[in-house]
Amino acid sequence: MEPRADLLSRAVREHPVVIEARAAHRCDGGTHSHLADGRVVCWVLPVAGSRAVDGLCVDDAPTAHAVDAELALQPVPARVASRWEPEGAADPQRFWDRWCATEVLAKLADVPMVVLVGGPPVTTSPVRRHGLEVHWTVRRVADVVVAQGLSWATTDVT
Repeated sequence: MEPRADLLSRAVREHPVVIEARAAHRCDGGTHSHLADGRVVCWVLPVAGSRAVDGLCVDDAPTAHAVDAELALQPVPARVASRWEPEGAADPQRFWDRWCATEVLAKLADVPMVVLVGGPPVTTSPVRRHGLEVHWTVRRVADVVVAQGLSWATTDVT
């Protein structure tokens, strides 16, 4: 596994997301996603120096991290599904995976999601756009689709 993908894998494994009621949530320095049912998804990573991330020596520590989450069983928005699924019949699991991964890119690249929705969804990791290389992963945590990503600055500005 390449070093950046390994860092993401370790960060996801060693620093799990917390899903809880928004009113009860208190954290220091986490990144968040808010669910339609009133819960919040929080991912806290320790502040890393330039040479070490979770005990792994690296020369290029990630510049940022993000999380996005959606309820796995909520309806798929027909308008976006018709853009992202040419046949018009969206697979909800695939749709929410792509939505959350694209939202992670939007958060890390500081690009409004409405701009990214007009183009193709994020489908492979890493993705290089807007001067960033973003490594991401999507998984299920109970009834929630969760995407987590780490980013690095690049010279590629596409």
